[in-house]
Amino acid sequence: MGYAALQDPCDSWLVCDLVSGLPAEIEGRLLIGLTRQEAEQLADQANAGIVGQAVNSSVPFADVA
Repeated sequence: MGYAALQDPCDSWLVCDLVSGLPAEIEGRLLIGLTRQEAEQLADQANAGIVGQAVNSSVPFADVA
């Protein structure tokens, strides 16, 4: 597994690239400021190698303030 859903100190969720230790990104968008469900779904998709489907999925991205 190369990606994990983690809760940040502000109680938002992110997808972490476990190799680099940095937030993962898809097409230049950092996967931060997510709900737990969004982060878990995107991490599962990334680990399964279907990242392209994550971009086109119906998961709404949360705005980061």
